[in-house]
Amino acid sequence: MVTLCVPVFKNLSKQPFSTKTLVLSIFHATLPGTFGLLISFFVLLHCWMNAFAEMLRFADRMFYKDWWNSKSFSNYYRTWNVVVHDWLYYYAYQDLLWLLKKRFRKGVMLAVFLISATVHEYVLTMSFGFFYPVMFCLFAFFGVIFNFMMNDKWTSPIWNVMLWTFLFIGQGIQLSLYCQEWYAQIHCPLTEKTFLGLVTPRSWSCRL
Repeated sequence: MVTLCVPVFKNLSKQPFSTKTLVLSIFHATLPGTFGLLISFFVLLHCWMNAFAEMLRFADRMFYKDWWNSKSFSNYYRTWNVVVHDWLYYYAYQDLLWLLKKRFRKGVMLAVFLISATVHEYVLTMSFGFFYPVMFCLFAFFGVIFNFMMNDKWTSPIWNVMLWTFLFIGQGIQLSLYCQEWYAQIHCPLTEKTFLGLVTPRSWSCRL
């Protein structure tokens, strides 16, 4: 973050906004964003969960599967975080199917995606201290589209390359936009706290 992100995004609001600047900042954030993805996976899904499983003598250690070999986003979602996936499957997906008499499977799947995206965005909002639904939009819209487009019927290794490419770009978008908003909140604080002001990203209008 100190080497690859702070020097780029700290003074980005001092530059005039342009599509070229935005695209370059996204590609610049792709590498540190991917590092963040892998570090988060190692820290939370491997070290943290295994540490508590060891202390609590919890025998089932399948917190994740080989998500890095996935050739489809549907398989990636099933293997990235097995704990969350299984909870959503048994307590959200299956229950909604039961309530709807096993109809509208795609609608139920969409509802589960929205629930997961909302919770993820809530965690980021509480952590960062500002509302900027980048994670929600990528997860609830593009994640759903890719889940239906890149499904389990594709078996060629090229789909694994495409999945990693989309992951790289997605991490770059998230890191770039959240960093821009972080520094915009610092450089251009709200003079009057209103609901509209709190939910409108400061990076859209902050230019020093």
